[in-house]
Amino acid sequence: MFQVLFGFIPWIIYWSFSGPGLWTIAILGGLTAAIGIVSWRWLKRRDIKTMEAVTLGYFAVHAIITLALGSDFLKTYGPIVNSLVLVGMAFGTLAMKNPFTYQYAKEDWDKSYWTDPAFIKINEIITGVWGGIFTVNALLGALAVFVFPAQEILFAVVLPNAGVVAGIFFSSRFPGYAARKGVQSRLDAWDPYKWAAPKFNGRPSAETEHDVIIVGSGIGGLSAAALLAKRGLKVAVFEQHYLPGGFCTSWERGVHKDGKTWRYVFDTGVHDFSGLGERGGIRSLLRMLDIENAIEWKLNQQEYFLGETHFKVPHKADDFIQQLGERFPSEAENIRRFFDEMLHVYREMYADMDKTGGAPRTPDNVEDLLSYPKRNPYAYKWMDKPFVAMLDEFFKDQRVKDLLCALTGYLSDNPASLTVGHMAPIFGYHYDGGYYPVGGSHALPNALVDVIEKHGGRVYLRTAVQRILVENGHAAGVELKSGQTHRAKAVLSNADTYKTFLELLDRKHVPTDFVKQIESLKPSTTAFIVFLGLDITPDLAPITMLDDIGIMIPSIVDPSLAPPGHASVSLLRLLPESDFANWDRKSPEYRERKRKYADEMIASAAEIIPGLQKHITYRQEGTPATFARYARTTNGSIYGPATGQKRLTVKTPIKNLYIAGSGTMGGGIEAVVIAGIHAANEIYKN
Repeated sequence: MFQVLFGFIPWIIYWSFSGPGLWTIAILGGLTAAIGIVSWRWLKRRDIKTMEAVTLGYFAVHAIITLALGSDFLKTYGPIVNSLVLVGMAFGTLAMKNPFTYQYAKEDWDKSYWTDPAFIKINEIITGVWGGIFTVNALLGALAVFVFPAQEILFAVVLPNAGVVAGIFFSSRFPGYAARKGVQSRLDAWDPYKWAAPKFNGRPSAETEHDVIIVGSGIGGLSAAALLAKRGLKVAVFEQHYLPGGFCTSWERGVHKDGKTWRYVFDTGVHDFSGLGERGGIRSLLRMLDIENAIEWKLNQQEYFLGETHFKVPHKADDFIQQLGERFPSEAENIRRFFDEMLHVYREMYADMDKTGGAPRTPDNVEDLLSYPKRNPYAYKWMDKPFVAMLDEFFKDQRVKDLLCALTGYLSDNPASLTVGHMAPIFGYHYDGGYYPVGGSHALPNALVDVIEKHGGRVYLRTAVQRILVENGHAAGVELKSGQTHRAKAVLSNADTYKTFLELLDRKHVPTDFVKQIESLKPSTTAFIVFLGLDITPDLAPITMLDDIGIMIPSIVDPSLAPPGHASVSLLRLLPESDFANWDRKSPEYRERKRKYADEMIASAAEIIPGLQKHITYRQEGTPATFARYARTTNGSIYGPATGQKRLTVKTPIKNLYIAGSGTMGGGIEAVVIAGIHAANEIYKN
């Protein structure tokens, strides 16, 4: 806190000379120093510190009263008045929410820290301590004046100066202490359960013995399984469905009509992949597995029909920015500023991946975390702030805000629940592109399964787990629905968060407070989907947003998914989780209601696909109940627990039990890939 010491120079001069009774030197010396400091700071930095301004004012008054008017009042009562002036200054700046030490701290700390609530709180504490020191000094001054006048040097000079020295020492040490304590709390939040990873000594030989068992073959589980298998562990994945990949699967339908057979490929839920930029999460995974070229990726394009707004999104962000600026000229400069800011956030999110195991996360050690704000000021500033608040800071035109919220449906049906950290990777579609794998979305899980099996692992399909075994507080394996038991040193659940802890585990093994936490989690949005085979190719982008309906046409990117001149199309509408109750498969009205709802969506899509209804060669609908049935998700949730709630960590309260999926890093393929990478790193790093 050199800056604070610098601000105290006038007082140190004053106290040093007033003690021996050299009043003229003391007052004029303090006044001259105060004038010099204020002038220097203003001329060089156009800045005035509250304490320095108060100091200048006080010594000016002191000079007038004492030297010009010849009054002895401040000589006599100065030990009290001096400190009371500083007391008022300290607590006054606290009351104005601009602590005087905060003004000095901004000189010593990078500006990325300035708006951090912790940084402000630390300076509020320091200023409060200074206020306490000044109050004690005022009491000491009163003792010097009224009780121990013979000991004035001790009570009015020595002890107050000692208090100032103590304050400077505290001010210099406390920020580092508080910062480290805060950083440690963030590290503890990432890993609240301090049990050590299991040790793997020798590869198990028995068919039902494994190093690691993965429950569920969603992309998070498969990512972790592939990494662990490549690192030499014996891995077994158990999946209740007949296809691996969770929502990242594709399926075929053959249509026979007029003596012809048409083949269409549809995706269960994933039609656009982020994370394939140079430092993206999926790219990082594929590189670590040495399969970066195993999948052929095609660049997607987006198109928007939002109210009166219609345009195709260019592949390059700069072209998109220009297009938006031309459409909304009053916001053109703000649009450019916003995209520049978001690009910085996006790049900084991935900046430390080499230090954090190949996937973005906050640093895992105190020193790196302390330096994180300076190294990544944009991410530090924005990551945890609401995305809609960022939009409000940049824009006034609601149409621009609505347009930039168009892709929030990739994560939630509630944009207000999303942070900038949630949305930055989604804006990666503009900066690095969104991609589709040739052959269908199942290309990714199939590539991961190949890695697992190549390295001696097994993926068991149509093999449901009915219980995760816990012995002596440790996850020890699983019991299948067939009754067969498989054992392992570690279990990783990629199953639905609620089902993992409330159904697959015996409640007696799960801490009561953790059960309550899981029970309190609200599931994310669900959806209604319509799969269509068409005998035309719509003149639209492969990812088209029509108000609240997503129209996905992957066969435009990969023509092999439909016959020549035909198209494979999916219409998707997000629904609130509460709507799940309206889709009871046992209800007699279920089929008819499903048909009518799909008819409405098709009619809406026909607004931009003329004559759509007469070109349908194949049709199938999926409701929230469908998602719950095939993906085994709570209330048909497609993104796990809803955003805006406390996320779980990959380690759990039960030793050797890990989770990977939307419950940890959020929904979306790149997010669960990142969760899988972190889970693998927690289990075993070679």
